[in-house]
Amino acid sequence: MKKKKHLTIEKLFSLLSNQKRLEILMTVFDNYHNASEVAEIVGVDISTAYRYLKSMKEAGILSSRYHNGKEYFDFSSADIYKLLELALEFVDRVNGKTSSNTQELKELLDSEPLSERDFTPDIVLDMRGEICPVPDLATQRKLQEMKEGQVLLVIVDYQLSGERIPYRAKQLGHEVITKKKDSLGNIYIYIRCKKNENMHK
Repeated sequence: MKKKKHLTIEKLFSLLSNQKRLEILMTVFDNYHNASEVAEIVGVDISTAYRYLKSMKEAGILSSRYHNGKEYFDFSSADIYKLLELALEFVDRVNGKTSSNTQELKELLDSEPLSERDFTPDIVLDMRGEICPVPDLATQRKLQEMKEGQVLLVIVDYQLSGERIPYRAKQLGHEVITKKKDSLGNIYIYIRCKKNENMHK
């Protein structure tokens, strides 16, 4: 007989308080992945990846299916992603976070490694210093607010977000114009907003 899941608020927040679990969540949100693929993307050993995946599946956060003898994981519900989005909005509100318009950002943009500027960003999202899942969630939220054809520049220094943000933007039908990296490790991602019916998974 299948064991009935019993998830409490305490257990849910405990599971989501682990940084590696959050990284794994954002990884499988992009697509179905097995433990081996997740381990390679996130940078942990396979047994650790599988243990985290399994614990989130047992809690009902993830679901899985088998293909060619391998177990592939995905979100069990879009509500999980909405929960992360709401958490980000709450944290930003509590911290009084606003868009970056500092002299430091201006100087950074003046020196950023794009040799030919055929376009100017309409909006700059400075995510330096933020780790998963904040840059990923903030980028998708900002694109939802933007108008067709507007260009978003996302600046991150978190490598995994630098890989995932362009991938996810393309999945949603946006145009990734270019991605560049400077000598300090900052990654500049230019995205042109495209409005379509596939704005959510």
